[in-house]
Parts: sequence; C-alpha cells; structure tokens
Amino acid sequence: MKAIICCFSFLFLFICPPLLAMEGTGVALKVSLSGKIYKRFSFILEEDIRPRDDFREAGWFLNTGEINYRILPNVRAGAGYMSLVRYKASEEVRNRYYQYASGSHRFGAFKIAIRERFQSTYKKNCLHPTNYLRSMLTLSCRIASSEFEPFVYVEPFNNVGYNGKMHADKIRYSAGCDYRMNTKNCIQLYYRYHTFNVYDLINYRHGIGLTYSHRF
Repeated sequence: MKAIICCFSFLFLFICPPLLAMEGTGVALKVSLSGKIYKRFSFILEEDIRPRDDFREAGWFLNTGEINYRILPNVRAGAGYMSLVRYKASEEVRNRYYQYASGSHRFGAFKIAIRERFQSTYKKNCLHPTNYLRSMLTLSCRIASSEFEPFVYVEPFNNVGYNGKMHADKIRYSAGCDYRMNTKNCIQLYYRYHTFNVYDLINYRHGIGLTYSHRF
C-alpha cells in the first residue's frame, strides 16, 4: 500500500511541473469520507482545496455535505450542499445546493455511467442564483488482476438561466485513474481540461487533482 501511495505521489509531482508551466493551470486536493446511514441511505463529506496558481496560499475551499439513496444496485439519487469560500475574501462566499440522479452498467471489464445534476449557486450579496444542469458521461475500464481502473468523462455545464434558454457555459473533459487500496480506501489521480464560454473564477483551463476517499 505504501508503495502505491508513493507511486501516485511521484506521478502527481512528475505531472505537476510541466502542467503548471502552462498558462491557466490549477490543482485540486480533495479528501472524501462516506458511509452508510440507514439501509439504502448514505452520506458523503468532502473537503476540496484549490491552491492559487502561484501556490503561495490557498485559493478556494469547497466543503460538501450530501445524502443519497440507492434506488437499485446501480441507480442512485441524492441531494447536497456545498460552501465555496475564497481565502481571505469574505465577499466571495457562495452557497450551492444540488440534486442528482446517476446510473451505471458494467459490461465485462468496462463500465459506463451517466449522471444528471442540477445545481443552484448563490453568491453573497447577489440577487439571483446561477443555475446549471450538468450531464456527465463516464467510461471506465477495470484492469485485470489489479486494483487500477482508468476512466475518461465529459461533462457540459448548461446554464438554464431564467428564460428557459439553455446554453453551455463550459465543458469539462477529464482522464484519470482510480486505485482501490482495499474495500474502504481509494486514491484517484486525474487531469481536467475546460473549454469556457464565460469567465470562471474557480476553475482553470488545465487542472490536475489528487483525491483520497475513505468509506466507513
């Protein structure tokens, strides 16, 4: 296990320098805790830190709390709250509420997953929220005789606005790999690329991330 963690850390440090040399590159470091509440109900708690591009201090803190319900073995629905806090900038506090439904199907070593998520974000001292419908399509492949599962996904951020006219403000593309250390612990390393139609204060065009997940 220690060797795998060191391997992921090495890859993270190896990938960082060339990416950070590119304009518009950011890093995301996340810890995710989840567990069963009662029967089909589960919870998720996450802390996501987004350092500034110069790495001198933290940029944003994204704190998430979620409750979800397993409808079928591969179908789930949930709702959650996220606070987005900009470091040393109280006027940039945002409150986000979201609901989603997701489903997956495995065929052989491959798995395809679909998630539809509606989110509403309220900025402090702002009159109206920003509403998005985010549609994520993921394809992953489990490598035989190992705990590695690489994946790719695409996720448009569709601004639904107030007049019923939906348009894509940005599209997120990502590729990465999960490594399941055991039934309770998992590490994920990924790269993200965004295409923007509007200015985004939190996300960079290029991004790399490292996530540690633990399930109780």
